[in-house]
Amino acid sequence: MKYFTKEWYETCQNSGWHLNMAVSKNAEEFNEEYYRDLYIRRRRAFVKEQKEVAEVLGEAFNKAQAEVAFMKRHEETVKRMEESIPQTILAEVADTRVLALDIATKEVRQKLKAWCEGNMQEMHRVQKEYWEEVCPAQKDAVGEEIQKNFRFHDAVIRSMEMKGEELSFRLDASDVKKVIFKNYKILEQEGYLLGATWLYEEVYAVEGGNEYHVLLWKAGGKTAVLTVFAEDIVFVK
Repeated sequence: MKYFTKEWYETCQNSGWHLNMAVSKNAEEFNEEYYRDLYIRRRRAFVKEQKEVAEVLGEAFNKAQAEVAFMKRHEETVKRMEESIPQTILAEVADTRVLALDIATKEVRQKLKAWCEGNMQEMHRVQKEYWEEVCPAQKDAVGEEIQKNFRFHDAVIRSMEMKGEELSFRLDASDVKKVIFKNYKILEQEGYLLGATWLYEEVYAVEGGNEYHVLLWKAGGKTAVLTVFAEDIVFVK
């Protein structure tokens, strides 16, 4: 990936921490009792929301499972914040657990907002450069039809088959159900790809065919890169 890299994707993920963040003086000092009360209130709201969704979908609802899901999501959010948010901001946070429940001091929220908005600007800058400059310049060489169809955002890879000179992927939740690379060569593949979610793609014309670059999301929140050279490509709808 040249534009939609792992680092760029991480920047995207760090562009919205401030959006639901409320300001409270209770976040100024570490207070275990306040945290526990806030946690219980947030968990109650989450469970209620999940119950309403289950009722609309006609599905069974399990309160205990919903509470466990909330606990895991909260723990993951705390971990992500501690790993992603700059230490210059975290140093002013009395309790990261409270921050992960969308409560901050006015000063922390202001700094978090400025950092996130900077990430948002960088996210849009990269997208604009690729879609408005790179793609038009590559259109004739790559092929307009390929640029139009090689877009599988949020599709899940359900199968991967190598047969002779063909590499094929069956995709779920995409208008294109199967993509076939002909006379291919895998240039880069990071681990097992079945079940991975397709995030972003890039296509570049090279001698003899095209290079197809893909950024994927795998279980556990890890990203992976796939790069394939192919002389031709077929889209099965």
